[in-house]
Amino acid sequence: MTFASRGIYYVRLMTNDSTKRLLLTGVCRPFGGAGEGDSVGAELFHAQVTRAQGPLSFRQVIRVWAIDYLAENLETPTVCLHYPSERELVRELRTGRYSHVGINFVVATFHKVRAMVALVREHAPGAHIILGGYGTVLPDDVLAPYGDSICREEGIGFMRRLLGEPLDTPYRHPHAPIPSISVLGMQPPTVSGHVTAGLGCPNGCDFCCTSHFFDRRYVRFSSCGRDIYEALVATRDRARADGVEMTSFALIDEDFFLQHKRAREFLECVREGGESFGMLGFGSVRGLSRFTGREIGEMGFDLIWNAFEGKAAGYGKQRGRPLDELYRDLKSVGCGQLTSMIIGFPYQDEEIIRGELEELLALEPGLVQCLIYFAFPGTPFHQQVVAEGRYREAYRDNPDLRRWDGFAMHFSHPKFERPERVEEIQREIYDEDFRRLGPSTMRLARVWLTGFENLRHDESPLLVARAERLRENVRSTLPTLSATMLFGPSPEVRAAAAALRRDVIRLTGALTAVERASEVASPALFVASALARRLGVLQQPGLLRVEFRTPDAAKTQHTKHTLRLQGGLQTGALRALAEDLYAKVAHRRGYPAPPPPPAVQHITQRSHGMPRSLRVVSDAPTCPLPVDDAAE
Repeated sequence: MTFASRGIYYVRLMTNDSTKRLLLTGVCRPFGGAGEGDSVGAELFHAQVTRAQGPLSFRQVIRVWAIDYLAENLETPTVCLHYPSERELVRELRTGRYSHVGINFVVATFHKVRAMVALVREHAPGAHIILGGYGTVLPDDVLAPYGDSICREEGIGFMRRLLGEPLDTPYRHPHAPIPSISVLGMQPPTVSGHVTAGLGCPNGCDFCCTSHFFDRRYVRFSSCGRDIYEALVATRDRARADGVEMTSFALIDEDFFLQHKRAREFLECVREGGESFGMLGFGSVRGLSRFTGREIGEMGFDLIWNAFEGKAAGYGKQRGRPLDELYRDLKSVGCGQLTSMIIGFPYQDEEIIRGELEELLALEPGLVQCLIYFAFPGTPFHQQVVAEGRYREAYRDNPDLRRWDGFAMHFSHPKFERPERVEEIQREIYDEDFRRLGPSTMRLARVWLTGFENLRHDESPLLVARAERLRENVRSTLPTLSATMLFGPSPEVRAAAAALRRDVIRLTGALTAVERASEVASPALFVASALARRLGVLQQPGLLRVEFRTPDAAKTQHTKHTLRLQGGLQTGALRALAEDLYAKVAHRRGYPAPPPPPAVQHITQRSHGMPRSLRVVSDAPTCPLPVDDAAE
């Protein structure tokens, strides 16, 4: 059956509602196989931020939130698979009788999609295959052989049109927690909540796929601050009803503070409620500069992801309060920073990069991310690199999409005779950040302790409640501080860890018996974590299978099941070791090579704007979501 005829057949099929059953899945584990970059996987912090910190690195598996949002907002019975193995995917395909299968992926995991599509066509030959996620920036001639539909827009509206469902149903936030951060293999029995406030970003940086995927438009999932507040409370209460504490939250929005009125309304709701959230959020200098540190602290932010980029990059989002002043203000209320740096801008040579790194490290952010200036398909920078013929020969003639990850230098640079030097500098930056500032746990503990000290006697009851929560955060880092005192990357870091531990005890009280036992165990945990990483065992995520609108939906959505995502011992020791053995065998076999020319070569030899979705249904109106062309 041809691609076109298969599409016509399924348009007819979708008129029979009783036949519809949807499977949504992320790409298959294992990660880190032959040819795959170690920056791509189920963990954001460990893969791209704390990657040089060894056993002291943050470990936290991030679920594929997009498929949870899709499943929550459809009427069709749906099953979501987060990080299945190939065997688990095949078992699901054989038993699920699915009419539709959707795969979420990025460019660097497209090779996994090719293998998965082959499995779908073998074990569920009647299923309509839908490709979604940022990997769909690849052109139609690359993707069309592998999917019957390609979603390149806000996905809920697309899926409702595809499945023939009502378009005007209000959007709902799913209960989609993830495991709390683990360090030294110590996995807390708590979870972190998640709410997506909106998609896209109006800032329009030339390299940013997120911004240009939505044509620089901001799509609101939450039209007002109260909706965000109530969604956070609802997912927290759902976890508590399941007997699991939700101790932190991720508020997903590319520049939350840029939507000024909505953020103000959220602040007022938090003040009314009187509860202190503990949140990770994203904010530009431009957006953050419209709020004081106290206001951001009252909202509940413990960590803000902010872009340093390059000092002379000239992006409008960087205009506002001086970074040193802004960071001091945030730290005074116990709000740390995750700061992202980009290297490889045309104006940068090695000396300039080193100078900018010094400025960044002087700010003492809690975490640092460093990416290479990257020509992502569909962005203005990609169009520029193609037009100027700047792709290096190896990437131009046979581009290996597995390295489209922000950790490879794809094109020539006017200041570097050997472009590979940029990749070497990137590795050195991560090492230097760790050697000089120490593990991120220690840095954030210092910020949180500062916030506790400043706010514990504040006139605001909300900030006093925040101080007590910050105290609990600090106490949880004591075992890591003990390990850092022994295994820190430099004498200065080891001394700083010892000084911080003394300050924690002085300001927050003597150690309990449990805390003393944890400190005693921390050296052994450090060694065990280091050995597990070296041997490559207990490093893969575990399968989380969630059902929607089925008889077993409530059971599969129980909060305690979320801990399975962390893999390793959370899924059982014998099973985890068996998975590791299988992963090694699978990696030796490898995945299919990238598609042959000329399809993939178009990525580096032909510029293209962001393609439209490839539909097998008519171009019906999209769902009526609020869309902002620019920030307020």
